[in-house]
Amino acid sequence: MMPMNAENDANALALTRAFRQLRHINWRGQHAIEGYTPGETMLLFCVRRCQQDNPRGLKPSEISQHMRITTPSVTQMVNLLVARGALARTADPTDRRAVRITLTGEGERVTELAHQAMHHRLEGLMQHLGHDRTRQLVDLLEDVFQYYSAQAAAETDAPFCAGGATDPKPSE
Repeated sequence: MMPMNAENDANALALTRAFRQLRHINWRGQHAIEGYTPGETMLLFCVRRCQQDNPRGLKPSEISQHMRITTPSVTQMVNLLVARGALARTADPTDRRAVRITLTGEGERVTELAHQAMHHRLEGLMQHLGHDRTRQLVDLLEDVFQYYSAQAAAETDAPFCAGGATDPKPSE
């Protein structure tokens, strides 16, 4: 561990300020996509990503775990998204008491629009930074993630991102 001195104190303060600024960035868009809130869009992305591995869909509790929000919050959003035609509810074929949530054509359309908007914003950032600084930023952020992942694993014997990432994969 580095000894604290004036330069390290200043750097620690600058890192803290930078991380706080990052918290306030609306990563998925500055506005709703066709009336869908960023939270609803995140839920649609979550279902889309997980449905690739499990075409039967997800239980609300599984969505809750992936998004790291409470099951009642998921249920409330799912109800709205089902009413808007973006999600469908079906009975689980192996357990009639369970409900599975799947994306509809409307949900696919909205996630594609959100993906295109996000991609457009990232292209703007990459153009602003240039190729070398973009690559440097990616490398630094990956190092930051690895550092905090290792710290969390050492403290809790659990991976840093135990619930699964909520951001869309680059292929989405």
